[in-house]
Amino acid sequence: MKFISPYIFQAFLTCYREAWLEYHSIHSDQDHESLALGRLVHETSYQRDRKEIFVDRLLKIDLFRGELVAEVKKSSRHIEAARLQLAYYLYYLKHEKGLEFEGVLLFPKERKTEKVKLTPELESKVESILESMKPVLMAGHPPPARRIKYCRSCSFLEYCWADEE
Repeated sequence: MKFISPYIFQAFLTCYREAWLEYHSIHSDQDHESLALGRLVHETSYQRDRKEIFVDRLLKIDLFRGELVAEVKKSSRHIEAARLQLAYYLYYLKHEKGLEFEGVLLFPKERKTEKVKLTPELESKVESILESMKPVLMAGHPPPARRIKYCRSCSFLEYCWADEE
């Protein structure tokens, strides 16, 4: 497991179980309201900017803003995970492509932006997270469901908590 999808990287920061499920190609309800809203924000925001650049069939960069790699998010609710996900994009581009960029998080509904620079400290943090992901993702079964504050809006809600509904 050298590199993984940025979605799994971000999911790991919020919920190990969600990351494991996605890594093992067990996908969530794609019609879930939260995912539909995220797609709508992507489709209707920044329409004049170049969108969705694929790199190595692994990264899907939302758009470039000048020399900045931009990631569009529907809200800043998971801002630390979003920050680290963007850092992972920058890390991948640097180590796999020899390209050094800075990034920007875009929250169109909130009219907020936040620049992200891949500092040595942030790079080290990405590497540490990648290492801690290995045993979780390589396990033969998903981590047990843990109720956290994000469960209510998660597209895996029924999968994890069907017995309790």
